[in-house]
Amino acid sequence: MTGDHHVMIGGKLLGRGLPILVQTMYDSAMPHEIHELEQLVRRIGTLNSMGCDIIRFSYPTEEDHESFAYLCKRSPIPVVADIHFDYRLALDAIACGCQKIRINPGNIGARWKVDEVVKSALDNHVAIRIGLNSGSLPKGNDPVPKLMSDTALEYLDWFEQAGFTNTVVSLKASDTDLTLEANRLFARESDYPLHLGVTEAGSVVSAITRSTWALGQLLSEGIGNTLRIRITGDIETEVQAGVELLRTLGLRKKGIRVVSCPRCGRHSFDSQGFLQSVERELLTIDKDLTVAIMGCQVNGPGEAKSADLAITGIGNSIFLYEKGKLVRKVEKSEAKQALLEAIDHAE
Repeated sequence: MTGDHHVMIGGKLLGRGLPILVQTMYDSAMPHEIHELEQLVRRIGTLNSMGCDIIRFSYPTEEDHESFAYLCKRSPIPVVADIHFDYRLALDAIACGCQKIRINPGNIGARWKVDEVVKSALDNHVAIRIGLNSGSLPKGNDPVPKLMSDTALEYLDWFEQAGFTNTVVSLKASDTDLTLEANRLFARESDYPLHLGVTEAGSVVSAITRSTWALGQLLSEGIGNTLRIRITGDIETEVQAGVELLRTLGLRKKGIRVVSCPRCGRHSFDSQGFLQSVERELLTIDKDLTVAIMGCQVNGPGEAKSADLAITGIGNSIFLYEKGKLVRKVEKSEAKQALLEAIDHAE
């Protein structure tokens, strides 16, 4: 199972030497009202502008068919259906027009049911992710990482026997060491693309810490082709964390890099509040710029010298720097608009 294996998910190509893609998963039940669906499509558009490349939805019932088909048709990024237990749901999700399905062949049932899903995916040019978690593996005496890798290789052999190779694999655990070892073992045996994640990672701080530790190591070793930072929190935060990890590793270039102070007793400008007010908008801007947001005049001018744009303040007076030079003084109420205008005009 070696070679330079590429997978197509909608219009996105996945594999060695290609950009690492960021994924998230919708965090609520499928809406059914048209205005809610339109709102969700707009939200997906915002996620896309933040750097999200793929979005996954739970598909627990065929009652969601019309809503899911609407999303598959109108989403600006590929849509994945998450399937468990019932192979008929996978067939229905494919009929809705999704670009990828996620299954665990071990909980779909008899092999003929898996074969039906594979045949439908092959006929409709739909990718499949084989998703294995450490808590839902076949019984065996081998160490869990080896059992995870070997199980994935066995399922891939099934798929190949059916002539299907448009497959991504994910091997996840809440334990970072298990996640690391399982993915390393698999990567030594196969060139099928890997989706990376640490499952049930927790709240924002713990999730980003664990995921960065594990995924950062794997990506630095050339292992992994898509990722999701799984957070008990906003999916926008998942996307932001994933994009920032890739940018920190030098694997994604464009986007606003924010440098901001943690604030201290010297602050006379609420840098935290200002960052919260503007951050989501900054994340949707596709320019390669460094923006510094500082709370006082101690570090502000210094950071401004190394940033493309910088904001710092003393009381109600806010100072805007470009390439280290003071170019504008505005009132606090005008600071956000002044910064956004400066970014818009920046080369």
